[in-house]
Amino acid sequence: MSKMDRREFLVVSSTVAAATAAVGPKLFAGEAAAPKRLAVGFAPPEESAALAAASSIPAGDGGFIRRGARVTVSGASGAPADPRSRRAVDLLVNYSYFEGAQRREAPFHAWSCSRTTGCQGSPVRFTVPVDEVQKISLSVGVADGPSTPATRRRASGASPAPAGDALPVTLSMLSDPSSLKLVRGFYVIVPLFEGDGEPRWSAYTLDRREGRWALHDREGNVAPFEHFVLRIDYA
Repeated sequence: MSKMDRREFLVVSSTVAAATAAVGPKLFAGEAAAPKRLAVGFAPPEESAALAAASSIPAGDGGFIRRGARVTVSGASGAPADPRSRRAVDLLVNYSYFEGAQRREAPFHAWSCSRTTGCQGSPVRFTVPVDEVQKISLSVGVADGPSTPATRRRASGASPAPAGDALPVTLSMLSDPSSLKLVRGFYVIVPLFEGDGEPRWSAYTLDRREGRWALHDREGNVAPFEHFVLRIDYA
């Protein structure tokens, strides 16, 4: 590199560094505004049961093998007033099946919301067989940037969300360190931006608000961050 080239390089580098410091890292790293991971809390099905991180569940419940799992999705709570700022946009369930000798997955869009109108439909309930794979495989569709038209619930066999736009959650009866344990109770799912901390679960309780389950603080206010609740029981 010549002296003139080096001088120009240093000038340009300094200008970019100053601009980055002035506007902040999230504006330059456009993807930083997208949810990066999910925090998952859990509460047993008993009334007024305490919340804790779902990772603290010690073992899965083998009773689901004989019965299957009934999943009820309450919908999102604590969402921003502006629907364009919503993080979670849909919930996808992967049903396992055999095609000949090959196991495949059929994605089913169980719940979705609109980042245009804020509409999210009624709570939904569905059954997932777990006798063969001994787990429930879920994906939470997340979004950032401009809002898109409302999505509709699609039948089994629909295409999953694009790669990078879905965050997986697996609830398992197996000893899999990469999965959460599947038991009866309430699972609270919170999309987190990069740098967000996991909620302090013990500061909240689960209660119904406008027909759906939601986190509430000790004053009875809905938690001020976006979350939705899955209730899982025997089918």
